[in-house]
Amino acid sequence: MKKTTILISIILLIGIKINAQELTCKDFKIGQFYIPTTEELKDFTIIKNDSIQNFEIQLDSTITKTVIERKKDTQTEWINGIGNGQPAYEKIEWIDDCTYRLTYDESKMELDETEKWVNENDGIVVSKRKIEENCLFYTATMTSNNGEKFSQSGVICKK
Repeated sequence: MKKTTILISIILLIGIKINAQELTCKDFKIGQFYIPTTEELKDFTIIKNDSIQNFEIQLDSTITKTVIERKKDTQTEWINGIGNGQPAYEKIEWIDDCTYRLTYDESKMELDETEKWVNENDGIVVSKRKIEENCLFYTATMTSNNGEKFSQSGVICKK
């Protein structure tokens, strides 16, 4: 009886492990996601010529997360939840399954100076660092027209 119970337990564990779905980059292409506000989002790196400069920004304490609704080649972002305030509309250019370029969609919203500057500098390239559980850890990089490279790490999670 004891051997039968152990054998059944092992078979169940193997079945659970086989059926456990590990997420891949493709799982982050379409759907609803959120970017939690983490301490990591405060840190930026700027590389210009041979100089590396790290700096930290002050995060808005009222922002707990950014909610993203992503379709094939577009995404819409809301601060603290869908329907909360004015969304940002972005275009996605997929470079490969794990890397994409974001630019702001000026046909759907009026761009502020920062958003215009991002678009003028060919947008933000987001690339995967790793996937853990339901979250993709990324590095977002933008290279300005004058050669400065801005970089920030973050995490986006599948709802």
